[in-house]
Amino acid sequence: MEESSELKKLYSFLQSFIYFTLFTEFLVFLFADAGFMEQLRPVILKLQRIAIYQNIYYSKAFTFLLIVIVAIGTKARKNLNHDPVKHIYLPLFFGFLFFFGAGYFYQHPNNRLLAFGVTWSDAAYMLFSLVGAVMINIALDNISKHIQTGLMKDKFNVENESFEQSRELMNTPYSVNLPMLFYYKRKVNHGYLNIANPFRATLLIGTPGSGKSYSVVNPFIKQMLAKGFTMALYDFKFPDLGKIAYYHYLLNKKNGTLKDFKFHVINFNSIEHSRRFNPLKPEYLPTLADATETAEALLQSLTKSDKESGAAQFFTQSAVNFLASCIFFLSRHEGGKYSTFPHVLAFINLGYDEIFNMLFSEPQLVSLLSPFRTAYKNKAFDQLEGQIGTLKINVGRLATRETFWVLSGDDFELKISGPNNPAILVIANDPATQSINSACNALILNRMTKLINSKRNLPCGLIIDESPTLYVHKVENLIATARSNKIAVLLGLQELPQLKQQYGRETADTICSVAANVISGSVRNKDTLDWLEKLFGKVRQQKEGVSIDRSRTSISMNEEMGSLIPASKIATLAAGEVVAQVAFDNNKYNGQHVNSTYNCKINLDTAAIAKEEESYVSMPIFYNFGSASDRNTVLDKNFTKINREIETLKDHFYT
Repeated sequence: MEESSELKKLYSFLQSFIYFTLFTEFLVFLFADAGFMEQLRPVILKLQRIAIYQNIYYSKAFTFLLIVIVAIGTKARKNLNHDPVKHIYLPLFFGFLFFFGAGYFYQHPNNRLLAFGVTWSDAAYMLFSLVGAVMINIALDNISKHIQTGLMKDKFNVENESFEQSRELMNTPYSVNLPMLFYYKRKVNHGYLNIANPFRATLLIGTPGSGKSYSVVNPFIKQMLAKGFTMALYDFKFPDLGKIAYYHYLLNKKNGTLKDFKFHVINFNSIEHSRRFNPLKPEYLPTLADATETAEALLQSLTKSDKESGAAQFFTQSAVNFLASCIFFLSRHEGGKYSTFPHVLAFINLGYDEIFNMLFSEPQLVSLLSPFRTAYKNKAFDQLEGQIGTLKINVGRLATRETFWVLSGDDFELKISGPNNPAILVIANDPATQSINSACNALILNRMTKLINSKRNLPCGLIIDESPTLYVHKVENLIATARSNKIAVLLGLQELPQLKQQYGRETADTICSVAANVISGSVRNKDTLDWLEKLFGKVRQQKEGVSIDRSRTSISMNEEMGSLIPASKIATLAAGEVVAQVAFDNNKYNGQHVNSTYNCKINLDTAAIAKEEESYVSMPIFYNFGSASDRNTVLDKNFTKINREIETLKDHFYT
């Protein structure tokens, strides 16, 4: 305390001495010959012999030096809200200007008297010198109040959470590379989000408007087609994605990349733009197990939204067995002449007596239909109605003229990745008819994935944006085995709860576990945010602390583990901004962690994309029905024909 008191006294003395020298300067240079200074003139004459008073600027330099010395010894209380520009630079600048600029009034005197023998120029000189000295003193004293620290300068911890990302384009025959921008070391850098191995599946998450389709799905389509991939593309809002695929199909077919490829569309709303095909061709159903899996996929697609509501009790294994039996019977009867999905729908609408008489004629179905045998023998059709009545109602709503038309033809080979018949397949949907279309589309996908998930095929992209609107049977198994068969699966969704609602918690967890590439835009659900934050992990971050009291200030630095990308940052991502963790193949091992995480903004050439969109062409028309009346006539004839064929089958069976 004594030392502090002595220092304060010394500081006060030096502070006073500064202004003493300033007033001495006024006496020596302004009032040496003044009449009222007669008694002090001998002292002034002696002072004039001192070197610093030989020139007015020498005196000012001496005063300035004193101010600097006093400022060095100042121990002012630190100020966290200290603004260097406001409290140091501006006062120092104007202080210099006033203090040394006051010499102008000395060198250009105005002899007009103000009062007491003081002229206007003398008064201006003293005023500017005094104000300038005070401002310089304040500015230099404020330097000691400034804390050289990053405290509160990075409120959102951006610097700690920024990290180096991939700057190089790692282009391979199968990779998808998205140009992007990322922030690191106080600047925005250019780089690439390299998905080097798309065959390990990609999970794309983001709320509506987060830019999933524009930033990720569209580049996937374009780059895969440019590299010779076959493709199955689910277009929920047809033809948004279909137009992109068709344009790049034509472009790459012209340049030879997709030379022998075909382009197909399945569309239950606009059948003019749809091919016809048969997912229940006999060669697709070599065993009863295949028929059972097809039936299971169809029923699960119809009941996916009711799995936890109690309605699933009506769709028991008995219903699956019954539908599988109908499918298998028609695939075997008369060489599979009636083996189409529309024929199955018509067959189910027969009476129970007629159906079971025909089904029990197939030896392979005896065991599968054993739960129905007792009721059938006892003619207890009410009991049968309780077991499979709801099945008939729900499957029966799929029996539309459009379904009968599209699924009763055979325009193309469903194995689109086969070297002999490579193709691009667009599966169209419409929000207005989603419930019916999705079940039929699920039937298509179930059969197609079984065919393409095999050896010696061309690489195939399976792109399903808005995946909760389409049920993909055993998609977790497809993802797990797709890598060896060169199938690149991309599943797009808005939040993880959608996936759990669609497939159940266990299957959804499995999908999240086996998808090696995860890309996410902005999300809001707590479970999704927690999962993503843990997925990206933690890193060492530098933390800074400041302790201030009246006599001293201490700054402490420490390290602690913090989230690399916190949930709050993921929730506030702007459109086009993504966080991601991708898989990569690294044959070199050096024991160091290789970062495969991204926090960036996808940087696409929007001008080039807009120009490209102007060149998009209309989707191809595969069937021209003429007028609307002619169209209805064709559909009605086909619908009636299939129902009559089943009636003929029944009649022939009983004759």
